[in-house]
Amino acid sequence: MSIYRPNSKRGFALPSAIFLLTVLAALGAYIVNVHSSQQQGMLLDVQGERAWQAANAGMEWARYKLAATPASPACPSGTAWGASTTSLGFSGTTTLTGFYATVECRLVEQTNVLGVSTWVFETRVTACSPAAAAEPRCPGAPATFGYVERQLQGLVSF
Repeated sequence: MSIYRPNSKRGFALPSAIFLLTVLAALGAYIVNVHSSQQQGMLLDVQGERAWQAANAGMEWARYKLAATPASPACPSGTAWGASTTSLGFSGTTTLTGFYATVECRLVEQTNVLGVSTWVFETRVTACSPAAAAEPRCPGAPATFGYVERQLQGLVSF
């Protein structure tokens, strides 16, 4: 005699569907998380490049100020090494709006060979964004997610 089992395979599709939906939801959440991380990384890359451009502009400003008096060049006022009070702000419609560059300068060597004077200055520029509005100096306190900082250092001779 055979045993009658009505609907013995009933309910097998429901657990499979729930498992499949759970796996697909987890995969979707993972993809969204990876995409968000890539977007944040790209934003920081762009901000880092902008900070480098601000540091480069600060270095060019220092070279310009040093070259303003070629007979006896001197560091611009307020750019003493280690105690700089000169902070350049970039405002207006430039792509560097919100960035600041702190310029430091010091005389490294002064020589006079056969009546020709040569001065060698060391300049260091630290650029950052966003700097605190109350104290627009770099390095600033990294209070926000978008804080980036770049530093350039070089020798300038005349």
